[in-house]
Amino acid sequence: MGSFNLEISDDILDEARIPPVEREAVLKRELAVQLYARELLPKAAARRLSGMDRVAFDDLLGQRGIPSRLTVEDFDEDLADLAAFRRAAGSGGLP
Repeated sequence: MGSFNLEISDDILDEARIPPVEREAVLKRELAVQLYARELLPKAAARRLSGMDRVAFDDLLGQRGIPSRLTVEDFDEDLADLAAFRRAAGSGGLP
């Protein structure tokens, strides 16, 4: 799988008033939210881009007033999460 690097000049980053240690996470999160809100990225992919877990990403969308639109990819990811949870619970991996 390939990747894409976006170059943003330091003068723009400085004007964004985002602490340097938080820049990457904040910019990924904001990009993910906007791409999802504009229906350019499915929810599961936007969540992965954001680096957030599913519940936190859903909460962020709710705080921003962005409605949730589930796709087949989202549903499949939820099923995989549920299967992993069940495996962990069955192996004693959960409290």
